[in-house]
Amino acid sequence: MIVRWVCKKDNKKWLYPVEKCIYCKGPITKQIGKKIKVTGITKVNIPSPMHPITPYNVLLLEDEYGNRMPKKTMRDYNIGDDYLIEKAKTDGAVVITKIKYDLREALIESLGLLKSTDVKENDKILVKPSIIEPAYGYQAVTTNPKLVDEIISYLKDKRIRDIIVAEQSMPKENTVDAAEKCGILDVCEKHNVPFIDLGKTDYVKKSFNGFDFKIAKPALDRKVINVPVMKTNSQIGISGAVENMVRVVDEDTQKRMFADDIENKMPLLIKALPKFLSVGDATIGMHGQGPTILGEPAFLNMIFLSNDPVALDTVFTEVGMLVKPNYIKNAAEVGAGNDNIQNIEIVGEDIRALRFHLKPADRNVSAHPNIKFIDGKANPYIFNSALKITARLVGILGEEINLAIGTLLTEEMVKGKKRLVAYGNEAIVALKNLGIKPLAEIQEGTDNLEKVMLLKSILENPDKKKVTVGDKIKSKVAKFGVKIDK
Repeated sequence: MIVRWVCKKDNKKWLYPVEKCIYCKGPITKQIGKKIKVTGITKVNIPSPMHPITPYNVLLLEDEYGNRMPKKTMRDYNIGDDYLIEKAKTDGAVVITKIKYDLREALIESLGLLKSTDVKENDKILVKPSIIEPAYGYQAVTTNPKLVDEIISYLKDKRIRDIIVAEQSMPKENTVDAAEKCGILDVCEKHNVPFIDLGKTDYVKKSFNGFDFKIAKPALDRKVINVPVMKTNSQIGISGAVENMVRVVDEDTQKRMFADDIENKMPLLIKALPKFLSVGDATIGMHGQGPTILGEPAFLNMIFLSNDPVALDTVFTEVGMLVKPNYIKNAAEVGAGNDNIQNIEIVGEDIRALRFHLKPADRNVSAHPNIKFIDGKANPYIFNSALKITARLVGILGEEINLAIGTLLTEEMVKGKKRLVAYGNEAIVALKNLGIKPLAEIQEGTDNLEKVMLLKSILENPDKKKVTVGDKIKSKVAKFGVKIDK
């Protein structure tokens, strides 16, 4: 597909969207070329930062209107060949589409390449974006509101009227405030579509392999279009189509899933849920210390679509040249999806031409350079809370601290770690069970300012052997002083 914006009166064309002709101020027509031929070929043998794998071909493509565009591929073509993209033959296929300037046309083309989208006029639809915490859309923490906008427009064009957008942020975050900040609430208001906080809905109990899930009723009563941000995740490798569905269960279930090893429980959740379509948002995407605002926008300009969330996540790891996370392997073992890249039908872009080294996330990194995490699969509240507390200490260099979080701490993980602090009730219990006494214990119910002051006192004193009663009193006095100032 080649798209141009055309003024027929002045016979002018633009590569990018324009609303009216800059010459005559007249209307613009979108011109979409479908019959495309190869009119030129260049083979590239020198690698570059954005194109590290060589050799590759750059094709010059031309449509029936004479519009041209370059296209990178590893496949071999001859001049005069038709450039065709065939529709998927299997239900578990993954469609990858590079976006030039028109997200709407890229989405429509991608949906048309799936074997089936399974959405009909009288369906009730739940669009499930990722809105884990308040962040602006350009930060790639949350689903791109433009993609949500185009999905709703597509559904309405299909005469589907019963649509809701629903999500649940990480525990202790305000879902509606987060949706407003990222722009998704504006999209819902534009289309007169309700936005639902899944944390405030009724839940239905469903079990799989002996584990009980409390699932938000709208996620069971409606057909779900899952719209995750494709990004790295410092706890589980990547956040994608599988991880985004964790927040359709209630907070207690999420905590139990993490306590029992989230990478084993996510695949069971996928088995417990009805089938759903995933539209992976890599319009920006994230790498580095995702999935929160510590990560870096990746500027991938892609979307991934599939009826198999495991296959979609597998393909994303291949594109980003990332290590395949354990949850993907576990999901394949329980029959939740396909993780064998050799057996996944990939439609649209040539995956070999897309491969690019994304920065993997380091699970030991916090927001502070001298505070290291020892992560025993901490639940989302503890993990996010620890990130925010450590961020408030940036600027105080101090001496290295090892912050233990989560339930699944092992002796090997903490062996040889000095200046060990247990953060959260789960870590406190886990270290006690291991017979390890940390330098300090910070309980979940402790006020945030007290947490900051306690960690500050440890950072600034390299000889500190334990947190004293005096330290605790000072942290409470500091909290009290702030209240007086306010």
